[in-house]
Amino acid sequence: MILSCSSTGAVEKPDNLIKESVMERVLYDIMVLDAMSTFKPKNPDFEAVYGKPYIYKKYGIDSLQLVESDNYYAKFPRIYSRLYSNILKSMDKVKDSLTELGKLQKK
Repeated sequence: MILSCSSTGAVEKPDNLIKESVMERVLYDIMVLDAMSTFKPKNPDFEAVYGKPYIYKKYGIDSLQLVESDNYYAKFPRIYSRLYSNILKSMDKVKDSLTELGKLQKK
């Protein structure tokens, strides 16, 4: 019983950990693609062309590497929060740009 309670709670870093800066871009792309997949009418080939296989090929990663990296970063709330905060800032910039473009087109 004493041995089972003596675990330090250390989180092991995966051998194939995706670097934080790359992970941020991967998560951003996943969120954008996820949002795009909800539009109607939906191209039936969308998932095959721009789904997870696209992400894996674009970043040279696989599904296991993505899951292990996401799980690793999720165990560090400050890092995970920073990742998603940066993603939201990037999305806000795109949203602002699209809003400006819409205003210009109306003129």
